[in-house]
Amino acid sequence: MNNREFNEQEMMMLRRRMQEELTREEMDELIQNIYLSIEAELRDSAYYRALARIAPDQFAEEMIMEFSRDEREHAFQLQQAYEALTGKTFYPPEEGEYNFDINNFNDALETRIYDETADYKKYKKYYLMTNNRMLRDIFFNAMIDESYHALREFYLLHLNMMM
Repeated sequence: MNNREFNEQEMMMLRRRMQEELTREEMDELIQNIYLSIEAELRDSAYYRALARIAPDQFAEEMIMEFSRDEREHAFQLQQAYEALTGKTFYPPEEGEYNFDINNFNDALETRIYDETADYKKYKKYYLMTNNRMLRDIFFNAMIDESYHALREFYLLHLNMMM
């Protein structure tokens, strides 16, 4: 996913097109879902950083840190969409607000596989909810990344069980 910001004209076009496509209730639901997704993506990014600290080897650590960067990028893209749709600035939580006590790498991976597949389904729903190209690109990229993360987590789990 590229780290691209919406320009002012794109923000105005997005807001106008979405108001034409969706009812007020649908728009409110979409904005609420985007807001909650930003928070979830930031939390997931922090979780992956914590998980990387207990990774069994450098290969696993680097892969998990890649997931953390992807989740942060999802949050950034969603934040841009939120701000374009609402005209409001999103203020992310402080990094220190996340405190994870992860004791078992394999158990954490199993949990993340479930969470990532649930996120895949969530972004698929959002993707199908709109015809707006910019939003669909954000949701599609997040959906594919979540699927990729789950697949790679299965691989890491398999490697760890072989040891």
